[in-house]
Amino acid sequence: MTLAWLSGSSDPATSALAPDELRLLESLAAGRRVIRNNFPWPPEIKPFRPTALVLASARNGVQFWRVGLSPRYRGFVAERVRLLLDDCERPLTIITASQGLELLRQAWPVLGCGDGAVEVIALGPVAGRLPDGLRPFVVQATADWISRLGWRGPVDLAVSGGHLDYVRSPEVLEQLRGRVAKR
Repeated sequence: MTLAWLSGSSDPATSALAPDELRLLESLAAGRRVIRNNFPWPPEIKPFRPTALVLASARNGVQFWRVGLSPRYRGFVAERVRLLLDDCERPLTIITASQGLELLRQAWPVLGCGDGAVEVIALGPVAGRLPDGLRPFVVQATADWISRLGWRGPVDLAVSGGHLDYVRSPEVLEQLRGRVAKR
């Protein structure tokens, strides 16, 4: 089994996961392969660099609109997800954060992932209507106004906290451990 993280690119110069994101994935590993970086999952991992929240938000906003409006960029996203699928030990669990679900939603129709080889867990999703076959386990925090405005689909688990609190939540970690252990 492989665990991967998919969220917006707050810093396009690096796809390194933030320390809390990596810690969450590693705490779920239990012998599973962990992809230690974020989209677009390059083979080399540059060091993590903290990014100011306002700048990260602006970059994520641009990426959100770009995947929806640019067929070329949407194709790039689909290609990178396909490469991840081809290179991983199945089954694959992708944990999306915020707009990560939108990136996956846009790529999904060309991936052909209807065989149950991919499980998706969405933390604080911001995404449009999902295509057939994409049904994530959705976690949404009660004070996450970003996800509450940007996600109209069903919520499987409500937790306390805000948009940036999922990776540090003991409740989220416990729930994810249970889900991953069943795979």
